[in-house]
Amino acid sequence: MDSHHHDIIRLAWSRHFDLGDSAFRPGVRHVHSDENATSVTLVRLGDSSALIGPASALTAAATMSDDELTGGRLRELASGRTSGPIVLSYADDAGTTIDRHDPLISHERAHVDSLESACAPDDVIAADLVHKQSWFTLLGDDAPVDAAAPLASAGYAEWQGLLGDVGVLTAPDARRQGNGQVVSRLATNEAFDEGMIPQWRCHADNVVARRLGARLGFEEWGALVSIEVG
Repeated sequence: MDSHHHDIIRLAWSRHFDLGDSAFRPGVRHVHSDENATSVTLVRLGDSSALIGPASALTAAATMSDDELTGGRLRELASGRTSGPIVLSYADDAGTTIDRHDPLISHERAHVDSLESACAPDDVIAADLVHKQSWFTLLGDDAPVDAAAPLASAGYAEWQGLLGDVGVLTAPDARRQGNGQVVSRLATNEAFDEGMIPQWRCHADNVVARRLGARLGFEEWGALVSIEVG
């Protein structure tokens, strides 16, 4: 990614947290005090970051580096549930290969619902397809379309008109067969076609998702971690 892409990503996250368009400046940690915040959140984008939360927690974090906060020390600031670290990755070029000849693709919400019912709740939450749009669901080709089983689905949500946040979900018995890569490529390319930079989010411990993102051309460039204020 070049500096122009970096600037767009920083701008989108600044607007997402209502921090002002120049909050993420290279080499700077932006600190935003919000006494109504229900969590302490750190967002890293390259060499810039933003720390958001109640003043008391921000004061305690002043001596901690971004590496320390994303590495676990954020838990010292509050006693609630921790989310992350989530790895933030971005793509700057559309891929052309979907590794499947003439895949059977559905754009219907019903097939997404059917797939979610077959998957573990944690996987459904991580993919967050319910808040995505323009779904691409790969169907098995061994039955008529109205009876075909969904193998994998991907979609994206528009962030601030700048980023396309991509999510993917694969049926348990259809994993490690390239099905998730097919639909993720289609969703990613549509986000490009709509003029957005695709964004790929997954937990740092999810090695499979991180490898899939890398195969799709996503570059890891940030992290997000937060903890609820007790």
